[in-house]
Amino acid sequence: MLKFCYESVENLSELFVTQISANVSPDTRDRLERYVRARGLKKGFVIEQALLHHLQAVSEIPDDAVVPPRLVVGPEVGDRLLERLAAKEPPNRAMQALFDESVDQSPTERP
Repeated sequence: MLKFCYESVENLSELFVTQISANVSPDTRDRLERYVRARGLKKGFVIEQALLHHLQAVSEIPDDAVVPPRLVVGPEVGDRLLERLAAKEPPNRAMQALFDESVDQSPTERP
């Protein structure tokens, strides 16, 4: 009887599962493969947990605070960024003020 109940619950849970499809980069796929293999987890479980975690996080912070993991820029902007990085310019006043404030004040002292 217990086996029958377990199998019924297991089959019932499958009724509430849907399959999705997504294209990911080869690097992301390889990282996922290594992660699940090292921990003995199922890919579907890891993907669902990651999606739930991400959706929870983005629902709790303002939209303008969300920074995408990848920024796509055109060739001209990319070239300008590379030039600025290579120039090793010192930080401007606004950047200095931002970092000076965060170094001088502990999180509890900030307004």
